[in-house]
Amino acid sequence: MEFHRGDWIWELMLTKRPSDTHFSKSSTPGGESPLARDDDNTLVTHAVLFDGTKTALVIFGAGVTLGAAAAVKAAPHVKSGLISLKSKLRRRAEETTDAETPVPLTVVAEDGPEPSEPPRLRAV
Repeated sequence: MEFHRGDWIWELMLTKRPSDTHFSKSSTPGGESPLARDDDNTLVTHAVLFDGTKTALVIFGAGVTLGAAAAVKAAPHVKSGLISLKSKLRRRAEETTDAETPVPLTVVAEDGPEPSEPPRLRAV
């Protein structure tokens, strides 16, 4: 995988070097040279460079495969958790509905205040 930027080519590479070595520091800040050196900074060998694109694709594919396998394994647990949550919410909604159900009231009509004295009859 190459990227062209100005006069430079950037390429993804996989390197192989002896385990008791480290890369030389490059004159470019943050960069390293493919020269493999020991702890005394003595040149031991050159690192071997391999195409990093295929390796990156293999690592990416393995990650996707592991992620899919984990999702398949976790799916029953997630589904169970969602069903449990759904039933809890449904029960809570029913309890709230029952508590808020209005009680029917019976209205008794009154004719008016009771008279304090019985009505008097008048003679005509």
